[in-house]
Amino acid sequence: MHVLLFFIGILFCIWFLMPFFTKRILNPGNVTGLIFSVLLMIYGIFPRQIRQGMTAALAQPGFSRLLCALFLALLALTCLLFLINACRILSAIKAHPRQACTLIVLGCKVYGTKASLMLEERMDAAIAYLRANPDSKCIVSGGKGEDEGISEAACMQQYLICHGIPKSRIFMEDRSRTTQENLLFSSAIIKKQGLDPHLALVSNEFHLYRSLCIAKKLGFSAYGIPAKTAWWLFPTYFTREILAIVNEDLGLLRPKSP
Repeated sequence: MHVLLFFIGILFCIWFLMPFFTKRILNPGNVTGLIFSVLLMIYGIFPRQIRQGMTAALAQPGFSRLLCALFLALLALTCLLFLINACRILSAIKAHPRQACTLIVLGCKVYGTKASLMLEERMDAAIAYLRANPDSKCIVSGGKGEDEGISEAACMQQYLICHGIPKSRIFMEDRSRTTQENLLFSSAIIKKQGLDPHLALVSNEFHLYRSLCIAKKLGFSAYGIPAKTAWWLFPTYFTREILAIVNEDLGLLRPKSP
């Protein structure tokens, strides 16, 4: 069993390293995943020593016992929070939007003037919905970062037009920098243009739950349309998103949008 855990740790380590070696992506998601992978490998190598050390520490009164108990409690709490928030994310993916909603496509990284892989994934999900619902309008929402050649909204508009979506169905919101601003600034466009107030948010599946929570807090009625995430990016961003949800639940640092 411990040999299996060791090899699982190696596989997870490779999986969480892939975003860094392919796209130089390093964020709390793959850092946390790498720490977990290394701990799994260490346990796979020294299972008996670790169990004996834990048993001995718990048997001794005083600081060692307290420290060991706190570590085990923290480990159990971490696993519980991971499972709870994983279920919350998965539940948001399963919900289906009504027909003919106003789409809000949440922005993501642009490299120069080219959409990142995750932004393309969001665009592809939006295109599928817009083709199935020809009466729906679409708001592409995302400002221009310091290292981006054009705004995320402009990049998305170009992508949609190149894939056959008429420009008349697309509205640009190019000032926002966070998911909250995506929704607030898009809301102003909806009111000004008289668009359907029923919203469908398009984002990668791991990001949908938190996006819908933000929409609910702001008083919007919104559905989610999940965009598939590349398999080699999914664990990094899924873990990062769980950390962001816990962060928001506890009211700690304000997380950035993916």
